[in-house]
Amino acid sequence: MRSALLALALCLVSLPAAAQPELFFGSGNDVPNIKEEDFDRRFLKTGIHQALVQGTRDPNCALLLGGLFTLLGETAPLLHKRDENFYLDPLLVEALNTQLSNPRFQANAYLVAMVRRVLIDRKLPAPWFQTAAALGPLVLTIDVGKLRFISEGLQPIDSFFLTLPALRDRYEIEVRRANATAARSAEKVFRENYLDRQVAFGGLELLDLNVEQPKKKKKSKKRGSEPLEEEPEVPTAVARMVWYPPDPNAGELNVFGTPKKRPVVNITARLAPQQYLDLSRIPKGTQLMVRGRFWGFKKAVEDIELRDALIFQDRNWSQGNVLVDPNAVARCPLAVNDLMGMAPAQSGAFGQPSR
Repeated sequence: MRSALLALALCLVSLPAAAQPELFFGSGNDVPNIKEEDFDRRFLKTGIHQALVQGTRDPNCALLLGGLFTLLGETAPLLHKRDENFYLDPLLVEALNTQLSNPRFQANAYLVAMVRRVLIDRKLPAPWFQTAAALGPLVLTIDVGKLRFISEGLQPIDSFFLTLPALRDRYEIEVRRANATAARSAEKVFRENYLDRQVAFGGLELLDLNVEQPKKKKKSKKRGSEPLEEEPEVPTAVARMVWYPPDPNAGELNVFGTPKKRPVVNITARLAPQQYLDLSRIPKGTQLMVRGRFWGFKKAVEDIELRDALIFQDRNWSQGNVLVDPNAVARCPLAVNDLMGMAPAQSGAFGQPSR
């Protein structure tokens, strides 16, 4: 289970350079068709699941639940239609395996079971969200907004494989490097394959966020024609963000000191009316993730527009954040492998260890 989860975390780099769109998007089903199995039914009988539903008064178990809710929240915006796999930042996978897990408790199995339950129920169970919201002031790493998002219904993106680097690589391969037999239609085919997809891009820096008023429509000048009734347009919040691609010349010595313009990708996101962050409290320069419909692009994917977008915090986990003190996990009475049918080793009959 541990090696499988590590593979999930690192699978963004596993697609071959010649990958076709169907390898990104799979069968294109609306949501993964996850059927409840024995593993899922066993999870419902575990002490961890009971605590997810009812909460806990044990402070050590509260920290363990908070760590699991933190990990579930971080993977929530990236749940996708392609299959039942999910993405978790490699640094969080490391924390899962070193801080939340120990020989008597394999936390990765419980996280997998939690994600599967969300996929099976098509949403985060309401009692889980209530427990997470109550733990939020105690466990500050929990992103309650991300959990609220999936508590209102599963809205998967098309594929978490389609990152900004992957999208730009595909344009380079499929359009700029197209041979003479495909060059004329390459741009059109690329747009047909990748536009109008639900995507999620992380690692963006907020430049500014404003509310744009709808443009006034000109009245018809034709005589005898009555204007059609239209729904009035409403003001739309627009987030302008930037993503900095890795600079291939970053390690080169600039002998002449000539300043070089830093490569950037500009993202304009027209936001959905309902958001899970307080837009008025997001300062410029904040690192964000945006989810939305990939609406258009210009300049070889250097300017991107998204519609009906949601923005979330995108935390930098490289700063050594501690999710859970391993000592707290060791002291939590719920941290036993009751999901996998194993308990801590005890003496069995005839002095043999029980299994």
